[in-house]
Amino acid sequence: MSQLFIRVAAAAFLAGVHLAGNAQDLAQVASPDAVSAAQPIATCCQQLKTLARLPLPLERTELKLDEKSPAHNFGQGAQAFLLLELPAYTKTYAVTISNVPQARSSFSRSELTQLAMRIETLDADFLPVRVYPHTGMKKRGNGYDKTVFINPSNQNERYLLVYGALNAEPETLTLSRTDVVFVGTGFFIGGIDNALTVRAASSGLLVVEAKGLQAGKP
Repeated sequence: MSQLFIRVAAAAFLAGVHLAGNAQDLAQVASPDAVSAAQPIATCCQQLKTLARLPLPLERTELKLDEKSPAHNFGQGAQAFLLLELPAYTKTYAVTISNVPQARSSFSRSELTQLAMRIETLDADFLPVRVYPHTGMKKRGNGYDKTVFINPSNQNERYLLVYGALNAEPETLTLSRTDVVFVGTGFFIGGIDNALTVRAASSGLLVVEAKGLQAGKP
């Protein structure tokens, strides 16, 4: 019995050392703007190997995610996604991805929807390397964008994956509009404030722009 107790205690001690070592490794790879893919929130993307991918456009391109797009279950049910294949690395470049809020319908003027972007870089085995949650995007007008830099240290990153965070909270925006009206003796300038609600959706419009890949362009 005493030998069994010693073996159990030794196993528990080794497990504790292993967990502590893993925690230290995670602390070393964490970065301010990207979440380490080794953390539990990383998406398992092995099934993406068999799904459609698009070569990274060299020109500014609008891409729509809708019911015609390839779909995958990222933990919230099947949803559209964008999988961009990066070119073989030769020099540093950047990829900016923006979402463009859309009206829910032609009759809706107070509600918009947007793809609350979650962006991941994947290696050749489709394993996540860098993860940017929707809370890490930069506000641009009514939408958001994110610039992903591909440096020499990122040569093993072969794909960019974009899909929506469906649990993102709705946003309330106030848009100001200026109206100029002629009233007989002159022009009258007035303003109107419109309140809009922007909700996360599984579909939306994205704008992809690569910089640094074409000769003669900044």
